[in-house]
Amino acid sequence: MGYFDERPSISTELSYRGIDAAVLENRHLRVMVLPGKGGDILEFRDKRTDVDVLYHADYQWDPPSERVIPSTEMTWNEHYPGGWQLNVPVAGGPMSIPGNRYDHHGESALIPWDAAVVRDDDEAVALELTARLRRYPFAITQRLTLPAGESRLEIDESVTNEGEYELEYVWQHHVALGRPLIGPDARLDVPAGESYIDDYPDDLTTNRLAGDQQFAWPMAEGENGESVDLSQFPPTDSEIHDQAYLLGVDDGWYAVSNSELDVGFALSYPAEHFEALWYWQAFGGMDESPFWGRNYTAGLEPTTAYPGHSYPDAQRENGTMKTLAPGETVSVELAAGTYGGHERVERVEDGQVVE
Repeated sequence: MGYFDERPSISTELSYRGIDAAVLENRHLRVMVLPGKGGDILEFRDKRTDVDVLYHADYQWDPPSERVIPSTEMTWNEHYPGGWQLNVPVAGGPMSIPGNRYDHHGESALIPWDAAVVRDDDEAVALELTARLRRYPFAITQRLTLPAGESRLEIDESVTNEGEYELEYVWQHHVALGRPLIGPDARLDVPAGESYIDDYPDDLTTNRLAGDQQFAWPMAEGENGESVDLSQFPPTDSEIHDQAYLLGVDDGWYAVSNSELDVGFALSYPAEHFEALWYWQAFGGMDESPFWGRNYTAGLEPTTAYPGHSYPDAQRENGTMKTLAPGETVSVELAAGTYGGHERVERVEDGQVVE
């Protein structure tokens, strides 16, 4: 392997569907980021297998046309491209705030972010993204680092309260995995314990899991009384839509391995900060706009609070709602990577499978 094959690269002079984009790349990974739309990660491609592990929306979507975020329940979904978003200060929702309100998943993924290359050398490349929210006095910084010669992306991020009042917040990494990674040939490994499914609304007809239950990972009670193994994925022609909250993940990681494709995706995160791993199971059963059953998606989303409904009262009652004091900064580190050679995973450290 020559020198130029080992050296990573970074470019910010790119556009994707008219949106400012950046690409970090080495011989293992290609990662595309959209600073012009929430700093979304819209490609996480394992170059050995040419598999992009993320879900991509197949309906029409665009970034918000204005910097002012409208207050409608469907705004976030209508501008949702799939991929990987950072949601702050709301995940789920809605939530009223003095003088305004937040709807589904808030605003951080709807506004443009500033981007700057902060490292470009033989050992690594790094992109720093920064944003200040409109409706909350929160400043967010996220640094994405791709080391040379490793199939791993490092994520360092912080949130600062620049206001003069203590404020509630939820912080979420909305990671949505899609075909061809997930499917009946894939397996989900996560060191979860006693977990939770919230009560479902009466008009939901495509859930396969019983609502309002606690269960021991990975076996949950099905709507028809059968046991459902959530470490397995259903057939790709399913019509299923469920939401679970995986708890007791003291060692913060998960891994999805596809033995047929010989590729997997692993994410490690600080479990003391992200107390719940939301598991959005949209396997062809989202019978609502703008999806209409067109997505087969596994959303595996480290989040500081749960559940996603009855927001924010339920999060206050169960003690998972966090607050940030005036001038306070909270920082976290995550890492994600791809791998091969595994049908199941016992442990992940720094985004890499431990043999």
